[in-house]
Amino acid sequence: MSVTKKLAACVTVALFMMAMLATTAFAEKGTIDWDRGVVRATGIGAGKSTTKNPGLRRAQARRAATMDAQRNLAETVEGVRVTSDSTMKDLELEYDVVRTQVDAVIKGMTEVSSQYYEDGTYEVVLEMPLFGASDALANAAFLPFKDEPKVSFPQPKDTTIVVQNNYTGLIIDCRGMNLNCVMSPVVKNADGQAIYGHKNLDYDKIIVNGMASYASDISDQVSRERAGNNPLVIKASGLADLNANPVVSVADADKILAANQHDKFLENCAVVFVK
Repeated sequence: MSVTKKLAACVTVALFMMAMLATTAFAEKGTIDWDRGVVRATGIGAGKSTTKNPGLRRAQARRAATMDAQRNLAETVEGVRVTSDSTMKDLELEYDVVRTQVDAVIKGMTEVSSQYYEDGTYEVVLEMPLFGASDALANAAFLPFKDEPKVSFPQPKDTTIVVQNNYTGLIIDCRGMNLNCVMSPVVKNADGQAIYGHKNLDYDKIIVNGMASYASDISDQVSRERAGNNPLVIKASGLADLNANPVVSVADADKILAANQHDKFLENCAVVFVK
């Protein structure tokens, strides 16, 4: 082969590699979108270079991209924090039934978008809802807690509180505190007493609604949809347990518990954390 042909071949290979890199560099392998309540993963695939049939090669690329997206989704799901001190990977290692459930859901995921590129590669995006559907991650994440006995909400320490509003939900303002998002948060008072957690809630409601939404502002769409038009707004006094669980003062905890006795918004998981 002449020097010119060798150089041309090298340039062709380099351009192909650059195209591949350009395709994959901008694709995030996996993300957890707590505001939308989904786990999202992207896969990139290419057909076999020996395949001459363009249609078959395109189908191969799509299949490879789907498998790559499934792998990336599985890896991303492992990093989802269920509680302050446990991730999905921890639960999968401890409970075989959790791992089996996650594997089954991932294999059954349908793509939310796909794109075929001129360089012969395919991009496939998969999303898994955290809550609210039969294929939601919550179905696996909360399996270890399913048979735990339900615990009543504690009574407010101050029994003289009179609730004069009809509250539609609870918003706890945690801005500026670096709140970490988890699927099973706990709200505590300053004495360390838990006033809201999965043990207080109906299992099916957790799966459908999730325990709380994470919002960027007190008045944004996430807050309005979750906590309604007349929420009780409380400023967190701090965070506990690796910054995952909001802490409120004892007085504010009493306000929350007294209001919930009147309006039952905690039972309905109408809770928002502003981060």
